[in-house]
Amino acid sequence: MNILKKAIFVAAIVAAAMPVSAQTLHSLYFLDGNNQRHTLNPAFAPDSSGFVTFPALGGINIHVNSNIGLEAVMRPRGNEMVTFMHESISSQDALSKFKKNNMFEANVDLNILTVGFKGFKGVNTIGISVRSMTGLYLPKTLFEFLKNGQSESATTEYDFSDVAAKSMNYVEFALGHAHQINKKLKIGAKLKVLVGAAYAEAHADDVRISMSDNSWMIKQKSSLIASKGMNLLSDATGEITDVDFDNFGVAGIGGAVDLGAAYKINENATVSLAVTDLGFISWKDCSYATNKYDTFKFEGFDNIAIEDEPDGSNKFDDAADEVWQNLKGLVKYHDDGKKGKTTSLYSTIRAAGEYGILRNRISFGLLASMRLGAPQTWTEVMASANFRPARWFNAAINGSWSNVHSSLGAVINFHPKAFNFFIGGDYLLAKYSKQIIPVDAAKFNLGLGMSFSF
Repeated sequence: MNILKKAIFVAAIVAAAMPVSAQTLHSLYFLDGNNQRHTLNPAFAPDSSGFVTFPALGGINIHVNSNIGLEAVMRPRGNEMVTFMHESISSQDALSKFKKNNMFEANVDLNILTVGFKGFKGVNTIGISVRSMTGLYLPKTLFEFLKNGQSESATTEYDFSDVAAKSMNYVEFALGHAHQINKKLKIGAKLKVLVGAAYAEAHADDVRISMSDNSWMIKQKSSLIASKGMNLLSDATGEITDVDFDNFGVAGIGGAVDLGAAYKINENATVSLAVTDLGFISWKDCSYATNKYDTFKFEGFDNIAIEDEPDGSNKFDDAADEVWQNLKGLVKYHDDGKKGKTTSLYSTIRAAGEYGILRNRISFGLLASMRLGAPQTWTEVMASANFRPARWFNAAINGSWSNVHSSLGAVINFHPKAFNFFIGGDYLLAKYSKQIIPVDAAKFNLGLGMSFSF
């Protein structure tokens, strides 16, 4: 079982060290001179007569979202770094950095092209984007198994049934419209057509290990789902033997809407509300596979000599091979055929209030956000101070508090009459290692974009 433990550990440390997860930069929410605010609230139409984003650089958002960092897996010992499994680290200390459910999400949102123009008594946007969302979810019991193994005096049981991994990738075509109802109320809506590129999901339905002095009982049942482009190859018995990455194309079709509103209470105060990515994707011809192995019981090697027999055979090697074949049976998947699957998007609800002073050259905003539909519900409150020293420049600094991590962020936005450029991040202040890897919770967001106004 040392090999199994090492494999699990490698997966965990790689996930914890990921430098990059998609959400639009929240620091932009109160920057009214930015052409990309409509992605956060469709009522936030640009003030210009029209704009076009720079191809492939109109908006790039890279976001990591994890509730643990490298500090949970690696610890300093003098001039060296050791793993949490090192004998010098107590079990209580080693496991204190892990949560009940540990998540690692890496998402990217890339705006290919967006065009905005006035018409139909409002401001319209037409855009195309590529979005990718991938997540790995590991229970604390997995790390308890790696650290503690079997107890000395009693049967030890571990349940890994919450292990899961998901990846959803699609192209988004969006048509938006923002409308000024009166001097105080502005509303907006965006209709999206989604073209699925690839979807994959793996889930441990029932994985348990019971360890005692006399035997180890290992039970596993898990499942795989893969869309077109990730083809599961099977033999005559239906056992999955290989994965072929080929025949990529339209793997699914879906739709979504964004809805938003902003109400100006007076010259200084504004409140707003929005829900984005409210929709689904229907994936066609997904390959399904299930691990149908029930239970493997290992009672050790009994009275087996290590020396070779006169015929050259070795009973210990033969017994070890038998154990290995049984262990491999735990990860054998069988083809369950193809059928469709419908998945919901990760919708986000945002509610905000803003109050300006000094003729709105400075304002203070409060933004509450909640992401729904993902395996891990995400909530956050962000307080922002926004500065508008000139018509062509504004900036913001903010602090965020969430159920994952808290940090500081900042953004600057240049918007003269013919050009708009922004760069910033929501979560920039954190403790990093020499390799620029987040030591505490690995939460990071970086965004930038360019567009031309006309």
